[in-house]
Amino acid sequence: MNSLKTLITEKEGEKGYSRQYVKVTDTTENGVVCIDSDLDSNGKFRGITHLLSSVFLPQGYPSSVSDDYLEYQIWDTIQAFASSLSGSLSTRAILEGVGVGSSTSTPLAATLMWLIKDGTGMVGRILFAWCNGTKLDADSKKWRFFADLLNDCALSLELCAPYAVAAVGGSNGTMTSILCVAGVAKSIVGVAGGATRAALTQHQARQGNLADVSAKDGSQETLVNLAALITSLWLLPILDGATGLTWLMFFLFTLLHVFANLKAVKAVTMETLNRARYMIILKQFASTKYVASVKEVNRLEPVIIGLIPTEEDLCGYRIQLGCSIKAVASQSIFEKHLAHYSERNFAVIPDSLTKTIYVIYRRDCTVEDMLESYSQAVLSAMLSSGYSIMDLDPPLDGDISNALNQLEKSSYWKELQQGLVNQGWNLGQSLLAPGEWRASW
Repeated sequence: MNSLKTLITEKEGEKGYSRQYVKVTDTTENGVVCIDSDLDSNGKFRGITHLLSSVFLPQGYPSSVSDDYLEYQIWDTIQAFASSLSGSLSTRAILEGVGVGSSTSTPLAATLMWLIKDGTGMVGRILFAWCNGTKLDADSKKWRFFADLLNDCALSLELCAPYAVAAVGGSNGTMTSILCVAGVAKSIVGVAGGATRAALTQHQARQGNLADVSAKDGSQETLVNLAALITSLWLLPILDGATGLTWLMFFLFTLLHVFANLKAVKAVTMETLNRARYMIILKQFASTKYVASVKEVNRLEPVIIGLIPTEEDLCGYRIQLGCSIKAVASQSIFEKHLAHYSERNFAVIPDSLTKTIYVIYRRDCTVEDMLESYSQAVLSAMLSSGYSIMDLDPPLDGDISNALNQLEKSSYWKELQQGLVNQGWNLGQSLLAPGEWRASW
């Protein structure tokens, strides 16, 4: 008679294989037998699923990535597929515009045109990174969406290239100009898209697995591009010579691309505070003392350039964080302000004439000091503008200095800080994009 005794069990990850090691005792043989739980009628299917997961998903998925990973990747896959199909249509238009198949075009002319396009794109890439590099971390969702919209504009311009060249009688200068403008746009897309993808990957990697998440994202994108390539091989011969149908398909692909991109960036739920997310929290906290959750705020955060609120939209003041004392040294009261903040790691100095609030930081200023200083600047500006904040009444004279004094005497920061912690916000890191000036006083 057989006797079975389970000695130990093991499991590979959360959704991987599981095994039991059983000690078997009978009249003829004693030993340890391994029983694989997946060796059943569904074993083959589970094996394929496990293989695909190991190829295209980070190790340890889903616990090794953020909760928004799957939803984001699904929409990102759809947008990449649509963008690749649109790119195939625009590539055909470019080749037609540079004269492929035409007896009047020379390889040298086409090569020079391409080199000029690449050169202008390189210059555009450097200039854009110089002007906006520091902003990409703070508003990664906004710039991610902006990059994809700009990519659609570049593809549209390339698709128009043959018609523009035909309209001016086959001028190489016209084609070169179109390619240069599109090249600059695509170079900006490369910088903004690549940098924000890195920021989003850093957010998704939860077990120090940044390289693994990035590598698997690359595998997913490669598979999508391969699928789009096969689809293009079938689609392009059908659309050959059909101008109206080509534009219709391009419009549909672009529409799908924009929609999927919007859904993708809206799916991301970041726990770090940038100015847009923090303003949403402060506005709600000012009236209700309630700190909104991470999901609530990310759902409300706008991602379209032009629709993102600024401090001036909310409270009528512009806030400069980490600025130089030179910005306020001309004010007769700045010494008084610095003395008032002698025990703090920051000083909030308002200027009613220019409608600007300057925030000066000490060298040992912490992230929480920056978060407190920004909340103090925003809430005091709201209070001076006529908002009734918590239990505080706006000063009758509308003086922002009086509003600051009222706010400092309250215990709002401890309540706000505790609410942020309770709702899961990360106070060890901020994306407020302050300047680099630090002072000693």
